[in-house]
Amino acid sequence: GARPVQMNVPGCADLIGILGPHGRFLAIETKSANDDMRETQRRFRTMIEARGGLYIVARSVEDVDRVLGPLCY
Repeated sequence: GARPVQMNVPGCADLIGILGPHGRFLAIETKSANDDMRETQRRFRTMIEARGGLYIVARSVEDVDRVLGPLCY
């Protein structure tokens, strides 16, 4: 009896959070090596970046480290 459940707006990133200390929105979309973003995901990314948020397309942990590392250390 499993069925999909929508928990957020269409295109919302897989992981979302807030970066301290100033409260910058963080969105991380996880993708396999050859997976493309859907149109709803591209629109979500545009919305987040237009409002000063940080959006990462992560195909590996290193992709996230490359962006967040300088902000966290």
